[in-house]
Amino acid sequence: MSDIDLNDMMLFIAVIDAGSFTLAAERVNIPKANLSRKIARLESNLGVTLLERTTRTQHITEVGMRYLEHCRRIQQELELAKVSVAKSLDTVSGKLKVGASVGIGHEVLKESLAQFIQLYPNVNLQLELINRRVDLIEEGFDLVIRIGDLDDSRLVAKRLGKISRKLYSSPQYLQSQGDIKSVQQLSECDFLLMNSAQNSTKLTLSADKQHYECKLEPKAIVDDFTLLKQLVIDGLGVAVLPDYMCQEALIKSELVSVLPNWGMETVDIFALYPKHRLDIPKVRAFLEFIQTLFAQRLSV
Repeated sequence: MSDIDLNDMMLFIAVIDAGSFTLAAERVNIPKANLSRKIARLESNLGVTLLERTTRTQHITEVGMRYLEHCRRIQQELELAKVSVAKSLDTVSGKLKVGASVGIGHEVLKESLAQFIQLYPNVNLQLELINRRVDLIEEGFDLVIRIGDLDDSRLVAKRLGKISRKLYSSPQYLQSQGDIKSVQQLSECDFLLMNSAQNSTKLTLSADKQHYECKLEPKAIVDDFTLLKQLVIDGLGVAVLPDYMCQEALIKSELVSVLPNWGMETVDIFALYPKHRLDIPKVRAFLEFIQTLFAQRLSV
């Protein structure tokens, strides 16, 4: 095996992150043909195929996936090495890749991101709104905002607050169906569900020390709370929604709280980041920013 050019490894990461040689070449500002030759040289030096390529698509191989994880670790160590110099100046700069759900992006982050960018003009923020669990290290995220428990020992979790979830409907739905006065009536309602957070056949609700299991035949199941809220506003039924998403709609009388003493158990929301990432000023600055932001929006 020949010596590996560190720059070729970083270009390999760039190709994976971009999803194509064309876009990667634009991002790193080198000709596509040169980039292709460098990746081919890396594969030749390793003696393996990292990317299976056709005229239209590329696909990372199994050995490529394993190699990518090591490349990302080296990339992080290189950035930490740069930070050891930059820390003395405490410069907040560079690309910052952040992930969050679509609901959190639209309901919490949307109104405030401009403020962060104005505070730190040398940070290039890349925000991805995704309703799936990501591998922070493999996919190159600096920080991800996630609801629920931490299940990766390579990561650090900083609690941002807790989310309460209650029952909501629209005035027009209740006008046509009648008021809901008891939890037992819920099984007779048109239920709209979030499939990643709720069971599709039953719903466990609680009020103080009481618990009730509601059997369901959902009218609709979606994977995004923003869409779910809109379906409720449009009068299609009843749903469990995070309270922080519903305050404005309540003021506008677009939503109505149903059985306000009942709801699902609260869940914690965390900022997750790889170990040692807070040594990087841009990550630390963003974490401090969202801690203040979520403290304003959520009960802590």
